Amino acid sequence: MLVVGIILCYLLGLSLLLLISRKNTLAEMVGYSFLLGMGVETLLLFLLDIINLRYSAGLLTGLNVFGIIIINGLNYKNLLALKNEYKAPAFELKQLNLVATALFVFMAYLFYGITVKNLFWPASAHDAIGSFDKLGKVMAIEGKLKISLFDYKLEGAGGVYPPLFHASLAYVYIFGAETGKIVTSLFFLSLLTSFYSVLRVYVDATAAALFTLLLMISPELMSHAALSLDNLPTTAYVGPGALATFAWLDKRDRKYFWLGAILTGFAVWIRSDTVVFTAAALLVIGIDFLRSRNLKDAIIYAAIIVAPFIVWALYLKFKIHFADAAKFDFSIGYNTGRMDMMMGYISAYLFGGHYRGVDGGQLYGITFILFFVMILANLGLIYRFGARYILLDKMYVLVFFFAAFVLYFVVFYFINEQVQNAPLYSLMESSFKRGLFCFIPIVLFYSCTNYASSMVFEKIEKFRSAL
Repeated sequence: MLVVGIILCYLLGLSLLLLISRKNTLAEMVGYSFLLGMGVETLLLFLLDIINLRYSAGLLTGLNVFGIIIINGLNYKNLLALKNEYKAPAFELKQLNLVATALFVFMAYLFYGITVKNLFWPASAHDAIGSFDKLGKVMAIEGKLKISLFDYKLEGAGGVYPPLFHASLAYVYIFGAETGKIVTSLFFLSLLTSFYSVLRVYVDATAAALFTLLLMISPELMSHAALSLDNLPTTAYVGPGALATFAWLDKRDRKYFWLGAILTGFAVWIRSDTVVFTAAALLVIGIDFLRSRNLKDAIIYAAIIVAPFIVWALYLKFKIHFADAAKFDFSIGYNTGRMDMMMGYISAYLFGGHYRGVDGGQLYGITFILFFVMILANLGLIYRFGARYILLDKMYVLVFFFAAFVLYFVVFYFINEQVQNAPLYSLMESSFKRGLFCFIPIVLFYSCTNYASSMVFEKIEKFRSAL
C-alpha cells in the first residue's frame, strides 16, 4: 500500500504540473510532481480535519483517484496535444556528455547511500521523536490533525508548526510505512532534480550537474537527508519556489509564475518562520510590478504565498486554541554583546571560520564562500561591460537573498529566549544554523548563472564539444 500511496502522490502532482504547462523536462516532472503532490495531500488532510472526517488509506486512495481524473479531465485537450507533440528523443553515443554523465552517476550513488542509511536507521533526532515523527504517527492512528496529544500538551515544538511536514509523515504512515523517513529521501530527490531543471534553463548540462552536486554534498544539508526533521523539506519548497520565481521574472515563462507562487506558498505551510522568504518574494514581485505594471499577476502571486500563513494562524487560534506568547522582545534595543555574538556565528557559517566551537567550513563547505567570490568576480567585469549591465545581472536573486537574510537576522536578534526556553547561543547553533539550508539553493543558483560564471562555462562547453 505504501507504493500505491507514493505513486498516487506523484500522479496527483504530475497532473497539476501538466495542468500548469504541458512542456516539462524529465527533471521537472520528477522534482515538481512530488512537491506539488505532497503539498496538496497535506492540504487535503487539513480539510478533512476541518470537516471532522477521519483519515484512512481507502478514503485517501479514492480522493486521489477522483482528483487525478478530474484534473486530467479538465486538461484533456492539452494532454491530447502533448501526445501528438511527443517524439522519442534521439540518442547518439558520440553526443553523450561524459562529464555530466559521470556527475549524475556519482550523485545517484550518493543518493542511494544516503537513502539506505535513511531507511535503515529509525527516527532518532530529538525533535523527530519528541515532535514531528510522533505527530505523524498519532495523526495516522487517530485520523485527524488535532490529535489527542494537544489535550495533554505533549505535541512538542512542531505541534504548532504548519502541518506540511508532519502531515506528509502521517500520509505515508496511513499507507503502511514502517518509517516515515522515506519522505525525507523523496524531498531530497525533489530538491535536487528541481534545482537542476532550473539551472538547465540558463547553463549547459555539465555546469548544472556540477552545481547540483555542490548542493547535494553541502555537508550539513546532506546530513539532514538521513533525519526526520523539517529543515530539508522546508528547503525543498523555499529553494525551488524562489528559483522558479527568478525564472519567471527573467524568462516570463508562465509555468514558472505558477510554480514559484505555489511552492513559495507551501513554504509557509511547512514552517511559519519562512515568512521571511515570503516577504523577500513580495519585495521582488513588487519591484517587478513597478517595472511591468502587471497588477493582476502581482496580486495573484501575493495572494497565493500569503494565504497559507493566514489560514494556519486562524486554525491555531480557533481550532487548537493556541495561546501564543510574545515570541519577540523588542525592548532589547541595540545590545553590543548580542550583536557581536550573532555576527561571530554568521561569520563562521558564511565564510568558513571558527566561533565558539563552530566550524563553518565543516558545515557548509564552499557554498557561501563561492557566492561572495562570484559577486566580486561579476563586479570585476564592470570595466568591460558597464556598470548598468553587470549590476542588473541576477538583480532579483541578490535582492531576494539579502532581504531574506536581513529579516532572518532580525527575527533571531529580537527572539524571546524565555519563550523559546533556550539561550541565544543555543538557538544560533541549532535553529539558525539549520535555517541557512534555505539559502543554499539560492546562492548556488547565483554562483552558477551570473555573467562571470556563464562566460567560463561557455568556454568549457565549447572545449568539451570540440573533443
